[in-house]
Amino acid sequence: MGYNLVMQANKITLEQSLLKELFDYKNGQLVWKKLSLKKIYLLGQVAGAIHHSGYRTIKINDIPYPAHRLMWVYHNGTIDENLQIDHINGDKTDNSIENLRLVTAQENAFNRSRLNAKGYTWNKKTNKWQAQIKANNIFKYLGSFLTEQEARNAYLKAVTTYHKIRIV
Repeated sequence: MGYNLVMQANKITLEQSLLKELFDYKNGQLVWKKLSLKKIYLLGQVAGAIHHSGYRTIKINDIPYPAHRLMWVYHNGTIDENLQIDHINGDKTDNSIENLRLVTAQENAFNRSRLNAKGYTWNKKTNKWQAQIKANNIFKYLGSFLTEQEARNAYLKAVTTYHKIRIV
């Protein structure tokens, strides 16, 4: 039986103390340290599995939780319901605490676009790379470039000007 897992700002109602009781933190992963007798074979194993969304999920009492949110609570105690957890390097499976940060939905979207190299495309008519950025619902043309890397660099430079976000 499948389940839908919303990867938005899920509210984690589990206490940090319970997570510390259930898991150890090893090599950037939550590892089971306390289980029922039925699942004793999982002791010492990395908790959870990769969900079809690409994120690791961990079931506690048959409720699936995003591992990155559990990791944050394990280390920091709470998560503001209005914030999301961002994987800094863009790797959904890298839940090491050093790779996680609290961000707004807007900041998370900016990071995704930076990592997915949005902001530039190939223009068949000119046979060049074309860069643009959207700010305040208006597209700003950044120029045409001979190489993909030049177009990407122009976009990334423009992000620092047009998409000013707070640094966490």
